[in-house]
Order: sequence, then structure tokens, then C-alpha cells
Amino acid sequence: MDNAYQVAVLLKLLLLVGPIAVYFIVLGLLNSQSVPRLVDARTDFLVLTFAVCPVLLAPAPSLWQQGYGWVLAPALALAALVMRALLPRRNSGWVIYNLSVHRARVLVERCLRDLGWRFEAADGVLKVTQPGLEIRFSSLPVLRNVTCHLAFADDASRETLEARIRDRLETALSRQQLLPSLAGSCLMVVGIGLMILPLWMMSRHSDAIAEVVTRLLLS
Repeated sequence: MDNAYQVAVLLKLLLLVGPIAVYFIVLGLLNSQSVPRLVDARTDFLVLTFAVCPVLLAPAPSLWQQGYGWVLAPALALAALVMRALLPRRNSGWVIYNLSVHRARVLVERCLRDLGWRFEAADGVLKVTQPGLEIRFSSLPVLRNVTCHLAFADDASRETLEARIRDRLETALSRQQLLPSLAGSCLMVVGIGLMILPLWMMSRHSDAIAEVVTRLLLS
């Protein structure tokens, strides 16, 4: 097998596996902290999108070589529209890592009381009558995170209200003391395991990599 081909295969593997491995390692670190960590929902979605994009785009070169390149443009346009529709709006919520959904709800309710806002709980949704806000919770127990979805009656006050609640919630989260998370350790192991595979293959083909690099430097 040609050395250049071996290096190309290794780079493709690293490009596919690397971002996902780093994503799992970051999740593991977030879930291993002594206090819960709050991340903007839009930022969390973008990070996940960048991690899986190489995998989603992997069939593109093969389709191009087989003469189906005309399919790529509409497929990419459709994927972009789907991502645009799924992308959370600014100031529309947060993802809290290393916290149960029950505890997250209790802390959010406490923050609303501290702000002097009256609310009602119905079907898992907190309805704040004044200033006009709904907070909905969803959870991924495997990743040990809770997503807080915010729906505002008045978009003009969205940024101000979101900042007030977030400041209170971050203060409340900083006071939580947690034990080491099993989920965090498992995510770290998965991420490191995925990263080991391309690194192990690179070590086996180090001579081919050195030769290709030498050719590039001397050309």
C-alpha cells in the first residue's frame, strides 16, 4: 500500500473520530465537576453540530467520485435548513450538566421566588404570569444533563429577563456540592477510547507519515 494512501486513510479516520472523541471528553469533564455547569443552549447545539459534521459529510467524496455530485448541493442545502430550524434562538435556554431534572427544577423555582415572580406549575412547565414566561424542562439521563427551554411572551425583553434568571441560577448552582459522577467517568472513558484508535494506527504507520512529511518539506 502506498505511503501517501496510508496517511490519507489515517487523516480521514482522525477527522471523523477526533471531534466526537473530544466532544465526549468535554462532556466527561463537565460531568466530573464538583458543581453543576450551565451552558447556553445555542452554544451547546453548535458544539454538537461541529462534532458530528465530519461524519455526516463523510459520504460526499464517494458520491462525487461515482458521478453523483449533483446530489450534494440540494442535500447540503436541505441539511442547512434542518440545522437552521433546530438551532435554538439566542437567550432561549440553557443546558445544565451534572444535575438531575428534579434538582434543576427546584433551583429554578427558587430563583423565580427570589426575583419575586409568581408562577404556576402545570404538566412539567413553569408558567410565570408576570413578566410572561414559560420554562420547560427536558433531560438526557445518559449524558446527565437538563435542558431549560425558555419561551417569552415579549421578545423585546427576552435578553434582559434571561440574564436576570441566569445570574440567579448560576449563583444557586455554584452553591451545590456534588459527589464524583459515574456518568462523567464513563463519558471520559468513551472519549479517550475513541481517541486511542487513530493514535494507535498512527503509531503503527509512523514510517509512512514521516516519509510523506519529508516529501512535503523537500518538495
